[in-house]
Amino acid sequence: MIRKADVAVIGAGIVGIAHAWQAARRGWSVVLFERDATAQGASMRNFGMILPLGAAPGKAHERALRGLSIWKQLAAATGVWHSDSGALMVAYHEDEMSAMCELAASNTGRDYDCTWLGRDGAIDKCCVVNVDGLLGGLWTSSAMLVDPREVLARFPAWLSERYDVNLRFGEAVKSVYAPVVETVTETWRAERVIICPGADLDTLFPDLLAKCSLVYCKLQMMRTIAQPTAWRLGPALLGGLSLRHYSVFAGLSGTNAMARRIAEVNPELDRWGIHIMAAQNGRNELVIGDSHEYSSVPKWRDHRVIDNLLMQQLRGMLRLPSLAIDHRWHGVYAKHPSRDAIVLSPESGVKVVTGLGGLGMTVSFALADEVWDSW
Repeated sequence: MIRKADVAVIGAGIVGIAHAWQAARRGWSVVLFERDATAQGASMRNFGMILPLGAAPGKAHERALRGLSIWKQLAAATGVWHSDSGALMVAYHEDEMSAMCELAASNTGRDYDCTWLGRDGAIDKCCVVNVDGLLGGLWTSSAMLVDPREVLARFPAWLSERYDVNLRFGEAVKSVYAPVVETVTETWRAERVIICPGADLDTLFPDLLAKCSLVYCKLQMMRTIAQPTAWRLGPALLGGLSLRHYSVFAGLSGTNAMARRIAEVNPELDRWGIHIMAAQNGRNELVIGDSHEYSSVPKWRDHRVIDNLLMQQLRGMLRLPSLAIDHRWHGVYAKHPSRDAIVLSPESGVKVVTGLGGLGMTVSFALADEVWDSW
């Protein structure tokens, strides 16, 4: 028997969920396929930060701001835990402070809702920050936290309840010949098919994806046991190492000086692409990361030296009741060297959306809106 829907979305990570929601709210019938019981890719393995500060100036940042606005609506509608936490990037070196102050004083900094806070102001925002050597911090209120585990469990159920989206979890799609979508056990017909493969570039349209210059990025992360109920981190916290990771800081004199200092003093941080971030979720656990290893082939092994470097950086930023680690993991996402996302049209009625890099949680809902509007 051939089953029918207006739209088939393949992959129930955050990109797939976003495209399913944007289609359903337009009034189309939607079937959402996921090969696992719950999506297991990068959408599950991240901080849960919606952080426009991480997007490049211009269209990417505008998309990130729209994404943040949509997240606030959906978090309220679905009832998932969320925190309008804001984000604080702390400075312990003069070069870090110089870069943060330079951005905050610029028109770009105002577009990014950035304010430089002196030492006392930074402590007011995050009273558990390490005050030894603290010079201040860059504050933005444009940041939000969710728990990816809860999002990936709740959002599909909500799509089914609210919009009657047909959930086909545990159904791996083996082929797409528009308008026909085939799994191992089912055949569907859909006038529009969206494939959201995440970092799986080998299953559907692999030859086309192989030509896109995508690279894999592996991130190593950790999560502590639950901290005491009274202890709260507050904002998402970033260290000065993030200056060389986010393009909005590129070219600033302080960023260049910081990069030279790290290369001379601690080149291991560059080797593993480490910039320290921390976020506390609704279970009072602290999520810590992350590293960045790039490769053209998805072959990885975890390195204890990365965990040690992350903990070393964290101790310089925070005073935690407990550093006991409950879980260690790595995530992998696909990234393009220069483009914010890859949207392909391999055949009529089919689109492939991938390559969002580390901004998938932040921009997916806004990007999905653009994809459907341009169809």
